[in-house]
Amino acid sequence: MLATKFKGTDVIGTNNEKIGDVSDILFDKDGKVLAYIVGVGGFLGIGQKDVALMPTTFHVMPPTDKDNMKLQLSMTKDELKAAPDFKAYNPPRTAAGGSGSAPTTGQRDRAPATAPASPPPAQR
Repeated sequence: MLATKFKGTDVIGTNNEKIGDVSDILFDKDGKVLAYIVGVGGFLGIGQKDVALMPTTFHVMPPTDKDNMKLQLSMTKDELKAAPDFKAYNPPRTAAGGSGSAPTTGQRDRAPATAPASPPPAQR
């Protein structure tokens, strides 16, 4: 399957009601899919919340036609809305503030919301 086919795919709950859609896909540096970013709530992208969920969380529903694949979750819309937000990682700017900042490692996003996050080290 192509990644472009997943973007925009409807995500349905256990009662076959649409609860969101795939707004993006998170890959690691080796090209492995870490998470599907699911947009829930909002209207036309305004007020939408993004949640990162591991691919194993989904069950692929057989398409009723060639363009009608759906992904099913064992969650309700309210449970999905209550999940932690996914925010894209923006690297810090250098003190110089110029456009000639140090190269990044290519890691733009953080791990799926379902992965435990470790707290940042204490600053003195």
